[in-house]
Amino acid sequence: MILILCFLVVTLIHAQSKNTEDSIKEVIITFFEGFHKQDTLLIQSLVVENAVLHSVIVDASGETSLKITNFQDFLKSIAAIPKEVIFEEKLYDYKITVNGVLAAITTPYSFYVNRKVSHCGINIFQLYKHNNQWKITHITDSRYKENCS
Repeated sequence: MILILCFLVVTLIHAQSKNTEDSIKEVIITFFEGFHKQDTLLIQSLVVENAVLHSVIVDASGETSLKITNFQDFLKSIAAIPKEVIFEEKLYDYKITVNGVLAAITTPYSFYVNRKVSHCGINIFQLYKHNNQWKITHITDSRYKENCS
C-alpha cells in the first residue's frame, strides 16, 4: 500500500512538473508566432513592461560585443520589417529549468532572411509567474555568422 501511495505521489508531481514546463514552453512558442506575424500586441502580452533584451554578437574573429535593446525599440523594429521580407527563427530544442515562480529556457536557433541563414546562436529566456501566468522578463541571445546550418 505504501509503495502504491509513493508511486501515485511521484506520478502526480511529475505530471504537475510536465504541465508547468508545457505552459512555459507555450509562452515561447506564442512569442515566436507573434514575432513571425509581426504581431507586436501579442508579443507585448507575453512580456513584462520593462523587459530586458541583450544580444551577444560574435564576429568572425571571435570577438564579442554586447548590444542592449530597449523592448519598445525591439517591437518597432519587428513592425518595420517590410512585408516582402521573409524571416523565420527556427528553434531546435527547449531546455527548461523551473524553480517555483522563476523559469529559464534555453533554445538553440537559426535565423533565416529570405530563406537564407542570416545567423544562429542560443536564446535564453527568463520568466516569472505572476497572477498564475508566465511572463518573459529577460531575453539574451548569442549571434554567430559562422558555422550555422
